[in-house]
Amino acid sequence: MLDDLAREDVIRTVDSMVAELLDAAHITAPPIDVIALAQAHLGFTVCVDSSQPQRGRAQRTLGKKQIYLKPEPREERHQWTVAHEIGEHLKSELLARLGIEPGQTRAMAGESLANLFAYRLLVPTPWFKTDAPTFNYDLLALKARYATSSHEVIAMRFLDLPAPCVVTIIDNEKVSRRKGNAFALKRALLPIEKCCWEQVTRTSESTTLREAEWTVTGWPVHELDWKREILRTEREEW
Repeated sequence: MLDDLAREDVIRTVDSMVAELLDAAHITAPPIDVIALAQAHLGFTVCVDSSQPQRGRAQRTLGKKQIYLKPEPREERHQWTVAHEIGEHLKSELLARLGIEPGQTRAMAGESLANLFAYRLLVPTPWFKTDAPTFNYDLLALKARYATSSHEVIAMRFLDLPAPCVVTIIDNEKVSRRKGNAFALKRALLPIEKCCWEQVTRTSESTTLREAEWTVTGWPVHELDWKREILRTEREEW
């Protein structure tokens, strides 16, 4: 079963397949246009379908591989959907490399292979593990480099790096995601996190605050009808 395997083995296999795919497509640096990759290298036809109820679906029609996308306000959502569908397309090969029969799988710790693949295709590990510290983990600078990926995807990829941290996503003043890679924090924000978040919300500018062993950096992702703030929290003793 997928959830019986070591997470490291699964991640290593996914990263290896992403690297092979990029190498075969002669893609050597971000940003990755996943839609172009799907069409030019994997033979998919990608089109927008206003009648599409979900974000995307893939199917074969008369032997042709097609991905139908729901209209979205941001291109990053289409890029994510296609990256996910590529992961679904390559799932059987991933499972074969892991030595698993397709009917034996279920999600690993709440994650699907297609999701893991999409994260690592949009933000490939070999590049990101160098770029993140080089850019001092600045989410906005990294977004400029990985332009086809959303701020959230890039931020959650911080958790796959050696540097210990907690990433918090706050949507319209409510914590929607909060996860760490080395130490745990309660759902409620620490006082310094709350101060950082309030300053980012008020100024719509990136902010870094330090107090005792804590360092918190916050970034605004503000739109007309939606306000999102993303926090990265570090703890000095770690």
